[in-house]
Amino acid sequence: MAGHCKRAFFLLAGLVLTLSLRADFAFVETDRHLILTENGIPVLVFNHGVIEPPEGKTGTPRTGYIHPLHGPDGDVLTDDFPADHPHHRGLFYGWPRLTVLDQRVDYWHLRGLQPEFEEWGMRWIDGPKAAFTASNLWKTDDGLAAVREKINYTVRAADETGRVIDLRAVFTNLTDQPLTIAGSPSAAYGGLNIRMDGDRPDVVITTARGEESGNVNAVDPPTPWADHSSRTGDGGPWSGVAIFQHPANPGYPAKNWTLRPYGFLGAAWPGESNHRMEPGETLELRHRLFVHRGTAEEAGVAERFKRFLRETQPSSPK
Repeated sequence: MAGHCKRAFFLLAGLVLTLSLRADFAFVETDRHLILTENGIPVLVFNHGVIEPPEGKTGTPRTGYIHPLHGPDGDVLTDDFPADHPHHRGLFYGWPRLTVLDQRVDYWHLRGLQPEFEEWGMRWIDGPKAAFTASNLWKTDDGLAAVREKINYTVRAADETGRVIDLRAVFTNLTDQPLTIAGSPSAAYGGLNIRMDGDRPDVVITTARGEESGNVNAVDPPTPWADHSSRTGDGGPWSGVAIFQHPANPGYPAKNWTLRPYGFLGAAWPGESNHRMEPGETLELRHRLFVHRGTAEEAGVAERFKRFLRETQPSSPK
């Protein structure tokens, strides 16, 4: 009898796990947006059309980025064209200091280098996963395509705590001369960036060393992850997002982060240093986003990062 009960328990546990991971992903494409939903709840919007500043706001038109990024229950986590920093734009890769054909340009503030959506790559839904690839060209003011940015986004079904989104970004120097990228000379910002919704109250920023306070540009000792959590409104539930750096990234674990209580989370690399790319050379950066309910502590972000590390380790030969 005990054996039958034990087998029944495992069968029931397996059924519960299967149901909890069941996902009904769907893509909807419009003339400017690619919208991904899970069980009818919005997950993210990739803007492939040119997005102009909304009425009453200022900022440079932009394309080829994610906004909004939603929490597991559909709440909006990100912002676009915020009044304090109009160049901030949802989830994006960008650097303020690039040298292209011996000219200094700025893909942070979109000065001298502008994004242009190029094409879609793969797009699929397979049970508890959905994925798509999008390519953008970074063009100079005279129309020269200097950099190709090709990013694969893989989204996993949400569980009781949160949702995983893996990013694999490949940047290619399309010019016939060396190209350099670097972060801000004073604050080192530049890399993978998330502009959070600054109107959400009770912000808590957490890294591997604990809760942070004030503006942070560098973490010593270096931290491989950071989390930005807040309430959906006054007295509302908590949700947030963490950035995990992949161990294969250059400079891992990076000491530079852009952590701002007003609403910014950024994995900064290469900081104040220059990264040089020869003609045709590529740069690959990989990150995982963990979009979660609750605070970083309640969501177990530290343990989720350990799980991420285990996933990135090669399997031992049997």
